[in-house]
Amino acid sequence: MVSSSRLASILCFLIALVGVIPIFAWLEAFPRMVLAAGLILGVLQEFKGRWYLKNWQFNLTLVPVFIWYALQYSNRNPIQPVVSVLVIMLAARLAGEKSTRNLMQINLLALFCLASRSLFELNPLFLVWLALLLLLVPVSLVVLTFHAQDQAMRFTRKEVNRVVLTALLITLLTVPAMALLFPILPRTALPLWTFLNPSVSGATGMSDKVEPGAVSNVTESRVPVFRAEMARQSTPPYWRGTVFNTLKAGRWTRTAAVPDETSVPAGRPVIQTIYPEPSASKILVGFDAPAEIRLPFVRMSPDLVFDYQRGLGRRVGYVVRSGSDGLLRSSKAINRHFYLGVPEETSPLIRQLAEGIKKAGATDQKRLELVEQHFLNGGYRYSRTGLPTGKDAIHQFLFVSKQGHCEFFASSCALLLRASGVPARLVGGYLGGEYNEVGGYYLVSQEMAHVWVEAYISGKGWVRTDPSRFATNAGAVWSVHKQRTMAERFRLLVDALDYRWNRNIVTYDFERQVSQLRSAGSRLQRLEQVIKARWQGLLIVFSCVMLLVLLFQLRLRWFRYSREERLLRRFRQILKTKYGAGLVTENKGLFELAAATNDEQVQQFVAIYAAAVYQDKSLGQDEIKQLRKLLDALSASNETDVISR
Repeated sequence: MVSSSRLASILCFLIALVGVIPIFAWLEAFPRMVLAAGLILGVLQEFKGRWYLKNWQFNLTLVPVFIWYALQYSNRNPIQPVVSVLVIMLAARLAGEKSTRNLMQINLLALFCLASRSLFELNPLFLVWLALLLLLVPVSLVVLTFHAQDQAMRFTRKEVNRVVLTALLITLLTVPAMALLFPILPRTALPLWTFLNPSVSGATGMSDKVEPGAVSNVTESRVPVFRAEMARQSTPPYWRGTVFNTLKAGRWTRTAAVPDETSVPAGRPVIQTIYPEPSASKILVGFDAPAEIRLPFVRMSPDLVFDYQRGLGRRVGYVVRSGSDGLLRSSKAINRHFYLGVPEETSPLIRQLAEGIKKAGATDQKRLELVEQHFLNGGYRYSRTGLPTGKDAIHQFLFVSKQGHCEFFASSCALLLRASGVPARLVGGYLGGEYNEVGGYYLVSQEMAHVWVEAYISGKGWVRTDPSRFATNAGAVWSVHKQRTMAERFRLLVDALDYRWNRNIVTYDFERQVSQLRSAGSRLQRLEQVIKARWQGLLIVFSCVMLLVLLFQLRLRWFRYSREERLLRRFRQILKTKYGAGLVTENKGLFELAAATNDEQVQQFVAIYAAAVYQDKSLGQDEIKQLRKLLDALSASNETDVISR
């Protein structure tokens, strides 16, 4: 057995741990030490049964703490002081003597501490801690109800189980209310700490320029950039982001004044829902090539670059409609001169190579094929290390080292196309993605950042070409047939849970709330129309169901008793009607009834019934017929007596 005082204290220690463990990593050193000291001191005093320090002494020590953290409060640091004070107050309550009021305060402070976790980070683990706290707090409240009445009350194991079940029932009753309020209540789509202290974590993997030769080595990063919910593609998908249309001094950049053109993605439509990670970028990516992005405050450029005016500093989700052919059809001619610019410092060998391609190919399509053949047959190798550097990096790549990453392949390809008279531009985005079968989406990370080329072919439009695919080791670099280890599968499972959390909880903003309410309203209208049109059928079905239930109950009542019991119940009922309830009582046996009534038919019934049943035998068919005849005769004589009266 355990006392209500001890049980309440143990529950409060558990609740305190659940409240502070999730935020422990964000606490400063001083609150951590105070919390550890409070827990240790509280546990030791609880099990010794003696409190060395009074609560007023702890309250007095909190005064300088409040003053210190009040001085630390500022617009740049509004969260940390408040959370630190909460934790220190909780530690003081844990170390002090625990009355019913103090135990309630511990529950409340632990709940506030756990809630402050959302100020630092929003992830699915917060939901796990919250669920655990919601299971413990009702149990504690039920125990505190008894504790307030009698602190010496003791619980058996069976009573403790009953208290736990009662508290769990209370929690379960709140679930429908939580499900109802979730689509209605407002929420923030990002941690408040991030909002008040905007420090973007994680880059998109895309840059605002392409500059081959700036670095000799490129490091890989598996930091997630976005997740795209869509069906799995047969080939690694290209994710189009931005366009680099100007080449100066070996650097590709994007000119804001994009020439007017009309581009329409070709191929079957592909719908995808994309959830990018928070970043400093404003560029929205989509499956190449995106034709439409359904999100407010999005500006589309003529070259199909989508700029999100609000920025991606918060979690958002958007729907993209794309074409699948990697071809942008144009209904009118483009500004060819704008896309043919070549730097004056381009090396003579590059110009000579381009001039040969221009003479050998009479059309844009033929010249594109010749450039692709040059990379296919040139023995070029894809590499992120040992890269050419300096102003003549493209020259070194094309004619000396013949190894580089996608920026070298795409830049040199576009340069050759422009120098040979084919309009060309670079496209920045991502290539591939790790498909998560559990979540049904592509996980794209920074290491998948990629650059390719769009060449304008007269009569066709902008055609995607990726010269990196012509590298001798391209198959090994972009192989999609990789065996996944158990650890990788577990990682994808965890990522799917995190994705669902962000998709259904974090990015569930006001716009989705309105959409859900509209959808619910339309469903209710349709339901009302169906009810009006089919009310008669529903009424008939309801009546049939009720009739079946009634028949089932009657049949159940009929089969509840055996044949012998049914005969005996009818026998006693007839005697009650004929001789009165005072004579026929439940404690009288059959032979006593036969003697009391002195009725020959009653005596015959008792003799036949007792000869079989009292000998642990079942009644035969002949005996049942005889008993039914006697009951019918008794019932008929009873009716005759009533008429004669």
